[in-house]
Amino acid sequence: MEHRVLDRRSTFFNNEFLEDYYHSSKLDHLRTYKPNIDAISKALNGKKNFSAHQRETLVSVLKKQYQEASLEIEGKLKKNLENLYSSDTYTVTTGQQIHLGLGPLYVFYKAYDTIAIAQELKKKYTDFNFVPVFWMATEDHDLEEIAEINIFGNKLQWDTNQKGAVGRMKPEGVAELFIYIKGAYNFSEQQNEFLDTCISVYASSPNLSVAFRRLLHSYLGHTGLVILDADNSEMKHSFREVLSDELQGKNYTALTAFSEQLELAGHQRQLHIRSCNLFAMTTNEREKVELNEQTVASSSYNTYDLSPNAALRPLYQEWVLPNVLYVAGPSELKYWLQLKGLFDNYAMPMPILHLRTSNIVMPKKIAENYDILDFELFFATDETVAAHYDVKIANLSEDFESLHNALIDKLNGYERLAADTFPGFNLSGKISKIVPKLNELNSLAKEQLIKKSKENIELSKMLKVKALYFNKNEVQERNIHLINHISIAHLTEATICSNFGMKKQDKVGLFFY
Repeated sequence: MEHRVLDRRSTFFNNEFLEDYYHSSKLDHLRTYKPNIDAISKALNGKKNFSAHQRETLVSVLKKQYQEASLEIEGKLKKNLENLYSSDTYTVTTGQQIHLGLGPLYVFYKAYDTIAIAQELKKKYTDFNFVPVFWMATEDHDLEEIAEINIFGNKLQWDTNQKGAVGRMKPEGVAELFIYIKGAYNFSEQQNEFLDTCISVYASSPNLSVAFRRLLHSYLGHTGLVILDADNSEMKHSFREVLSDELQGKNYTALTAFSEQLELAGHQRQLHIRSCNLFAMTTNEREKVELNEQTVASSSYNTYDLSPNAALRPLYQEWVLPNVLYVAGPSELKYWLQLKGLFDNYAMPMPILHLRTSNIVMPKKIAENYDILDFELFFATDETVAAHYDVKIANLSEDFESLHNALIDKLNGYERLAADTFPGFNLSGKISKIVPKLNELNSLAKEQLIKKSKENIELSKMLKVKALYFNKNEVQERNIHLINHISIAHLTEATICSNFGMKKQDKVGLFFY
C-alpha cells in the first residue's frame, strides 16, 4: 500500500482539547507524565514495584486463556509471554470492545500503534523489553455498538436476546450473518477469505470473547500482540481492595474533584461519575451497583461477578499489568484525565497516554487524481471546497484574459515594428482581421469557463470522494467496518512500524490500495 501523511492540524481530527493535551501545559496536573517518548524512563521507574507474584498471575491467566481458545503459543507471542515473567519487561496497552468481525478500522489502528510503540521503545530503551497488549472489553454490555456491521453504507445487525457482558455471550447466529454478507455482495478474494475466517471462528467458538481473540490472533498473532480478557476471577481477586472500596463509595470525592478540574481547564467531562463505579454480573445481566446501607455493610459479592465501569477500568488495567503507555481514542484520552485522583488514592502512576493514529483508506485509482493540497482540502467543509473551485475558475479567467491582452499587445507591437522598419508598409488591415479572431477565442474560453463553473464536474467528483472517505459527520475509521478495506489488515510488520506509533502523533495517514 502507498502511504502519505498530513499534519493533524490541517484535518478535522484535531481539536482544542488535543492542542492543549499535546502542545501546552494546561492539563499537566491531570496526568502523571507528558505524552512523549522521553517520559518513558519515569514511567518505567513508576512501575518497578510490579511484583513477581503479579507477573506470575498475569502470565498464568494468559496461557490459560490461549489454551481455552485452542491457540498455539509460539514465535513472538511465546517470547513475549515468557518475557513478562521478568522484572525488566513492561507492556504497551490498548483496549476496545469486541466488535463482530473485529469491527471498525480504528480497532486495527489501535493494535498497530501498540505494536509500533513497543518496538520504538525497545530501540530507545535497550535494557528493557516491551510487550504490546490488546485488552478486550468483554465486560461491556453495549451490545448494539458491537453487533452492527457497516458494509458499503448498509448497516447490518446481529439479533440476539442475550443480555449482560458481551464477552460471555454465545455467538449463535453470528456465523449465519457473515454467510449472508458473503452472498449478498461482490467481494474480492481477500475479503472472501476474511469472511470465511469469520464464519469458521464464530461457528466454533463458545463465546464472543474467544471468537474475537481467535480472529484478532489470526491476523496479528505473528507480531507478538498479547490479547487479554480481564473478565477473570484471579485478576479480579487481586483487585479486591479497590472493589471493596468502591462498594463503600470511597473514590467518589477524588473522581469528582478531578472531573471538575478538567472543566476548569476548559474542557467538558467525558464520564459521568457515580458514587459506585461497579456493575454486578449475575444471571446474564449486568446491572449498576447502587450504594445503600446494605451494600456498604455487605461483602457478599463474589469478586468475579463485579465489573468495573469506564471510570474504574483504567485503574484495574494498571493494577494487573506492568504498563507504561496506553493507546487511547480521543474520548478515552479525555476521560482518563478525570481519573488522576483515583490513581492518587492508591499511590499508583497513570501511564503515558498516547492518542491513537488516525488514517483515511481509499483506492489508489481514485487517489491518483489528486495531489497533496487536494487531500488537505478534503478535510474542509463542502462550502470551502466549492469556494476553492470558484477561486480556481476566477484565476483561470484572469489567466486567459491576461494572455489575450498580451497577444493583442504583441500584435500592436508587431505592427509598430513593421511600420518603423519599412516606411510606407502598413499592416493595420491584416491586424484588424486577426484581432476579432483573438477576441472570439477569448470569448469561447470564457464561455467554457462559465460552463465549467455551472457544471463543475471536477467539483462534483471531489465532493463525492469527500463524502465517501472524508466525511466529518461519519468518520471513516469509526463507522466503516474492516471488511470494506480489508487490505488494512494485511500490512507488513515493517509497514506498521513505519506508519504508526509515537512518531506519528501529530500526523494523519493516507493509505492508498
